[in-house]
Amino acid sequence: MRPALLCLIAVLLLLWSSAVPCARAEQPAAPAQRSVSGSMGVGFGTLNGNTLYHISSYDTAGNGIESELKFPLQETLLGVEGGIVVKNAKGQDEFAVQLQLFTNVGNGSGQLHDSDWLTNNFDIQAPPSPPNPPNSGYPHPGLDIYSTSDISSKATVIDLRGSGNIWLSDDLRVGPSAGLLYEHFQFEASNVNQVGFGPYSPWYNVSAAGPVLTYEVTYYIPYVGVRSGYRFAKAFQATVDLGYSPFVSAEDKDNHLLRGKLSKGSTTGSAYFASAGIGWSLTDAAQIVLSGQYLNIKTTGTQSQTWYVSEGTIPAGTTYTGINDRIDSQQTSLSLLLSHRF
Repeated sequence: MRPALLCLIAVLLLLWSSAVPCARAEQPAAPAQRSVSGSMGVGFGTLNGNTLYHISSYDTAGNGIESELKFPLQETLLGVEGGIVVKNAKGQDEFAVQLQLFTNVGNGSGQLHDSDWLTNNFDIQAPPSPPNPPNSGYPHPGLDIYSTSDISSKATVIDLRGSGNIWLSDDLRVGPSAGLLYEHFQFEASNVNQVGFGPYSPWYNVSAAGPVLTYEVTYYIPYVGVRSGYRFAKAFQATVDLGYSPFVSAEDKDNHLLRGKLSKGSTTGSAYFASAGIGWSLTDAAQIVLSGQYLNIKTTGTQSQTWYVSEGTIPAGTTYTGINDRIDSQQTSLSLLLSHRF
C-alpha cells in the first residue's frame, strides 16, 4: 500500500474524530441523534490546460541537451460520484466522504509542442559538417529544433475526499478536508511538422504523416485543505475549497516511435488547488452543483532513455540515466453535477 494512501486514511480518521464528538455521560439526558445518508450523482464537465515534461543533461564542459514537450489538455468529461454523509441533530452535514470518477468522452484534441535546445549530439545528432555553416553544432541563442503534432488523448480523474464541518451559524460552516487525487492521461501524437533554427536550419525542416509518439503520465496527489460553505436564499449554497499537497508523485513514459526510443520519468513535488461552486437544492434530496477549479502541479526528478532500435551511431539497448526531469501541469476544470441523497 502506498504511503500516501496510509496518510490519507490516518487523516480521514482524525477528521472523523474531530467532527463527531464522543458521547458523554454527564447527565442522563438522551444523546443527540445523528443520521447517516448516502449520495449518488452524475455529471459532466470540461478540463483544459496542459501537462509537460522538461529534461536537461549537461556535462562539466557545458555540452548536452535541453528539451520540453508540452501536451494539451482539452477534454470533455463525463463522471459519477457517490458518498456518505453524517448529519448532526439539527440536520446539518457534519462529516462526509465523497468519491468522484471522471473520464473523457471521445478523444481530446490540441497540439503537442516539442522544443529542443542542443549543444552537441547527445540526443539528436548534429548536421554533417559540409555544407553547413562554420558554427554548426555549437551553442547559439534560442531554439534549435521545434515541432508540433496533432494529439488525441484519454483522461481519467479520481478524487476521494473526506471533510468535516464546524457550523459557525445556521448558514455558515467551515472545516478541514483531506483527500487523494489521481490523474492519468494518455496521448497519441501524429503528423509532425518540424522546423530547425540556427545551425539546424534548414536540414531539420521536415514533415511526416502518421504516428509520432505515445505518451502517458500519472499523478498521485494526497492533499489536505479547508472547505467552507454559506447557505443563502434557502435553496442555494456557495462553497470554497482550498487544498495543498507537499507529497505529489508523477510517473511518465514517452515512446518515441520515429526514433525507437523509450523515455521514463519519476518525480516528486507539490501541488495546490482552489475551487468554488454554487449548489441549488431542487428538493430536500436532489441538488445541482456548478463548480470550477484551478490545479497547479510542480515536480522534479530524473528520466532514463533507452533505444530499442539502433539510431545512427547509437546501438539498440543503449540507455542514458540520471537526466534531470521536471513534470508539471496546470489545469482548469468546470463541472455540473446532479446528485441525490437517500
